[in-house]
Amino acid sequence: MSWDVMVFHLREKPQSLKDLRKDAMLPLGPAANVREAISAVLSGVDWSDRTWGLYGGDGFSIEFNVGKEDPIQNMMLHVRGGGDAIADIMQLVVANGWVALDCSTSEFLDPVAPSNEGWVGFQKYRDKIFKRSSDEAAGEG
Repeated sequence: MSWDVMVFHLREKPQSLKDLRKDAMLPLGPAANVREAISAVLSGVDWSDRTWGLYGGDGFSIEFNVGKEDPIQNMMLHVRGGGDAIADIMQLVVANGWVALDCSTSEFLDPVAPSNEGWVGFQKYRDKIFKRSSDEAAGEG
C-alpha cells in the first residue's frame, strides 16, 4: 500500500486535472538523464533496477517507477511510511521543472504551499486498515 504521486513535465501547469491536455505534456527526458536528475536532488537512490529507483528518506521511502520507455514520459512515485515526504518530492520536481499530481486527491501539488491532504489521508487510512487487521488477528474484530 502506498501514497501515489504522478510526475509530469508540462508546457504549462493546468488549474486542475480535468484541464490537463495531452499536447501540454513533454517527456521528462532520456532515461539516464532522469535517473541522474533524481539522484542529484535526492542522494542515495538505489538504481539496481533501472526501471525502479528506491530512496530512503527520514521515516519514509519513495519508489520511482520510471518504466522501460526512453525517453521517460512521466513517472509514478510510490511513497510509504511517515515523515515529511512532500518536502523531498517538491524539492525534486521544482529542481527539474516538473509537476506532481497527488493521485489520491487528483490535485497538483503547489510548489510554494503543497497540500499534505493526500499524504496525511493515506497514513490515516493505512493505520486504520492495519489496526483493523491487528484487531481481527487478536480476535477483537
